[in-house]
Amino acid sequence: MWEVLYGKTVSYNQKLDMSQLCFLMCYHDLKPAVNKDAPQCYVNLMRKCWDKNSEKRSSVKDLCEIFEKWQNDENVLLELNESNSILENIQDSYYENMFKCGSKFINTREITENFSEKALVSKGIEFSIPDDS
Repeated sequence: MWEVLYGKTVSYNQKLDMSQLCFLMCYHDLKPAVNKDAPQCYVNLMRKCWDKNSEKRSSVKDLCEIFEKWQNDENVLLELNESNSILENIQDSYYENMFKCGSKFINTREITENFSEKALVSKGIEFSIPDDS
């Protein structure tokens, strides 16, 4: 869905082959950056498709039904058209720069591990106080 939105492959500026990139995306929760001007309904659906839990992801049937509903919803069509106009006006240099700022992908696993319950609980420290008597 990211590739459809941006018209580029996820790996267009990566030095990894597609199998390495797929491995990193699947097992290290790496996700491509999403432009803030992308249509929110599309971004929400795309992120749902990225869910690590396959039960929470949309099926192909669900996607077809959603796209069919979008075709008949004037508000969604307006949002998609407005966003498309904005994205068409962004030059390729923007996409290249979008990935040059820090990491090329967002490592959500690393972020969530830093804020896990274990990380937020203080740990006991054992120490002994010398007897000065």
